[in-house]
Amino acid sequence: MYKFDVASIPVLQADTQAAVAAADDALLTNAVLLSSILQTAKTANLPINVTQDLYGNMVEGSVKLLEGREQLRKSVRMMQAISKRNPDAPEALGCPWDPPSASARQLKPSANEDALDRRKLTE
Repeated sequence: MYKFDVASIPVLQADTQAAVAAADDALLTNAVLLSSILQTAKTANLPINVTQDLYGNMVEGSVKLLEGREQLRKSVRMMQAISKRNPDAPEALGCPWDPPSASARQLKPSANEDALDRRKLTE
C-alpha cells in the first residue's frame, strides 16, 4: 500500500492540469505558426522545394507535440490506476479526466482493464 502526503495531492493535480494546458498551448501555437508560414510563403512565392521541406518540418513538429501529449495522457492514466488501487488514496478531483465516482471505485474492473492497470504499474 502506498502512503500519500495529502498536502501534495492538490499540487500534483494543479501541476497535471498545467502540463495538459501547456501541451495544448504548444500544439495551438505550432498550428498558428504553420498558418502564418503558409500565408507568408504564399505571398513570397517561394518554390515548392523550399515550402515542402518547411511545411514537412512544421507538421513533423506537430506530430511530436502530439506524441508528447500522448505520453502525458498515459502518465495521468497511470496515476489514476495507482490511486484506484489504494483505498486510502485521495479523490482525483481536478484531474484532466473525470475521476471515478465512489460507487465506480467499488465496482470490480473488467478483466481487460485490470490486466492493463497491473501491467502499467509494473512497467
